[in-house]
Amino acid sequence: MSDTYSIAEAQSNLPKLCRSHKRFVIARRDKPVYVAMPIEDFDALLETMELLSNPKAMKTLRAAKAGKLAYRELNLDDENFGL
Repeated sequence: MSDTYSIAEAQSNLPKLCRSHKRFVIARRDKPVYVAMPIEDFDALLETMELLSNPKAMKTLRAAKAGKLAYRELNLDDENFGL
């Protein structure tokens, strides 16, 4: 779980928190209101969301999990990995 800080704590420690390269939550009155994360985590999250929203990619992933596909090398230059 990510560490949680009040707005005042986050303000006073922001440079240190950012240098830690860890996700953290900022809360107002003990309720989470903001999440900060390293750009690498953010990029990975967006990529996962894009894959999950692609019906063709999801169909292929389901077939692979069910063992219905033969191994194919991915094309990393293609936005759909050649699927």
